[in-house]
Amino acid sequence: MAEISNCFTKLAPSGGYRIQMGFPPMNRFSKLTSPDAVYLRCLLAVISGALYSQAFPTLGWRWLVVPGLAGLLLALHGLSGTRARAVGFFHGMAVYGCGLVWLFQIFGWLVVVLWCVLASFTAMFAHMQGRAFVRGWTGWKWAAFTAVNWCGWEFIRAELFPLKFPWMTAGLAVGPNAWLPWIGVYGAGALVMLCVAILCLGRWKLLWVPLALGAMGFLLLPRIAVPSLSDPLAVRVTGLQFENVSFDTFIDHTRALEEDADHVVWPEYAVPHLRSNAREMAEVQALCAERGMTLTLGTTHWDTDDIWRNIALTMDADGEKGEHTKNHTVHLFADGLAGKTAVPVATKHGKVGTPICFDFDYEGVARKMTRAGAEYFVVPTMDAMSWTARQHDQHAELARIRACENGRWAFVTATSGVSQLIDPAGRVHKRLAAMEQGSLSGVLKRGTKLTFYTRYGWLFPWCALGLAAVCWLALVFPVKRTTAPAAES
Repeated sequence: MAEISNCFTKLAPSGGYRIQMGFPPMNRFSKLTSPDAVYLRCLLAVISGALYSQAFPTLGWRWLVVPGLAGLLLALHGLSGTRARAVGFFHGMAVYGCGLVWLFQIFGWLVVVLWCVLASFTAMFAHMQGRAFVRGWTGWKWAAFTAVNWCGWEFIRAELFPLKFPWMTAGLAVGPNAWLPWIGVYGAGALVMLCVAILCLGRWKLLWVPLALGAMGFLLLPRIAVPSLSDPLAVRVTGLQFENVSFDTFIDHTRALEEDADHVVWPEYAVPHLRSNAREMAEVQALCAERGMTLTLGTTHWDTDDIWRNIALTMDADGEKGEHTKNHTVHLFADGLAGKTAVPVATKHGKVGTPICFDFDYEGVARKMTRAGAEYFVVPTMDAMSWTARQHDQHAELARIRACENGRWAFVTATSGVSQLIDPAGRVHKRLAAMEQGSLSGVLKRGTKLTFYTRYGWLFPWCALGLAAVCWLALVFPVKRTTAPAAES
């Protein structure tokens, strides 16, 4: 790496006009760094993209995010225009093709179209990096732009684009960390890219910067104790992980639980038509009275014969306490009419947030519920038995991020896994693996303090996107030059 990162200069194809980038003069790597050796750069992009994908489960080697991003920046150096976009596209295709290969089971060969759409965001990142190179942005200016450029396109792809896709982000790759309660997963991703860009600059005297950031993150890492039953804020929770079973199965297994639970959770769509079946509704309410518990379950609510909503219904012995309509319905699948509000439900155990499955993949629902007073989360989830174990494990990572961002305990109950009990630092205390059936019990603690992220930090990616947009506009519009401009490849 030391060979690759001292002070790189590029002589533009037009000749005479030299742009100083702060990268090394790679004499020993002239074939790789030649603008004409695009095939070698694309190969490097594919290899680094494949490495990046392995930072996620099932392998989950989180440190691979560094060479995965550094390889992309190295492959892009000195390129602009079509060549830069090609390098970015190949990197993206390697990331999503290797990391999300399980999508083939859902969409068949049409998945290639989805991979291309996702890879186009990496291509746009690469395009803007190329424009910054041509414009002569160097040193810290280049490193800072690289971070906001990456964060901007990642945030658009994950939260703003119609086909919102929050998986495979750089912040998610590093997992729960001390920065999440401050700047969230997209801010953490920008920080990772900033550190990688600093390393690629090769100014080793400045290596203390990423080391200092890492040390600070370690010192800020919270220590979360497991609550005891004597704690007045402790809540005993139990979830039933079952798929394609009858209503009576849920009733019988809940009644047979050995330990009393304050709050029991059934998965998403556990009882699809509860409100339209008076007998089942009465039996559920009687069970709540018998066990002295609060129950949250997945069901549906039909507004008309054609319009329905996917809801998490919370009940106790007194009847319904409240409901939440799924805000983020699953793309391309029949998942009901999307809800618009995200508020907690008041129970005798405190205010509980009940996001449904996909809701917990995005930052907004959990944050809004926490801001509105949610003291803990229970999350009915549908992760189908037909999924691969890799898909289950990758989905489970997102719940850990949401718990850490908002500083709340979270209890996820999935149809076929992964069900898990997560503390406010994002650590898993109990887990029922994918493809298993049964129950998962534990103790969590209610919380009332708001993290900086919940109050203000969620604005970080918006600010980064705004700054990136200003930079994009500056790069798009031409400027007067006193020397001949470098030709775009």
